[in-house]
Amino acid sequence: MTLAEALHSRVVAGLRIVLPLAAVTVLSTLFLFSRDIDPSRALPYAAVDAEDLARDPRITAPRLSGVTEDGTAMTLTARTVRIASGTGDMVEAEGVVAQFEAPDGRRSTFIADRARVERAADRLTLEGNVRMEGDAGYRVEAGTVVAALDRTWVTSPGPVTAEGPAGRLEAGGMLLRATPAEAGEAGGHRLLFTDGVRLLYHPEPGD
Repeated sequence: MTLAEALHSRVVAGLRIVLPLAAVTVLSTLFLFSRDIDPSRALPYAAVDAEDLARDPRITAPRLSGVTEDGTAMTLTARTVRIASGTGDMVEAEGVVAQFEAPDGRRSTFIADRARVERAADRLTLEGNVRMEGDAGYRVEAGTVVAALDRTWVTSPGPVTAEGPAGRLEAGGMLLRATPAEAGEAGGHRLLFTDGVRLLYHPEPGD
């Protein structure tokens, strides 16, 4: 089962719990307000929260993990997730952290304000203040990052900026992909910057 399928199953299972609870909450709220009480003494946010939950059902703090075809362990956590389409083919998330761990143990972590998971395409799209931190020492910022969920293939379709051991770097795009195992060593990840790379070199003290 791919990460996209696992996320969809988790969301559907969660909604089976959230929706009935939302309905009970709304009914309980109506029952309470039907009594002869002073509405000004009621908590003003109680009814709003119930209505919002019923109108926009979601799951909070999900955590999902899986392994790609090339052996990369993927973990996805989010603040909230919801099904964005009536068919359930697309899931939206907010407050997202996606981590990719190569077979050799090296990790790359992506943080974004929001994301979309498309089941049919096995694709994760990160948007809004996307940041990447990797074990190689690079910290990358991008507007949008697209990742495959069935293999290690993470790319930025637009400009990126990065800070790393060599200095500050600007490029038209970025690609993180898997490298095959060689000579008995485990495979890893390779980070490439593409499309007009500019590097502002920071020499080490004493150079």
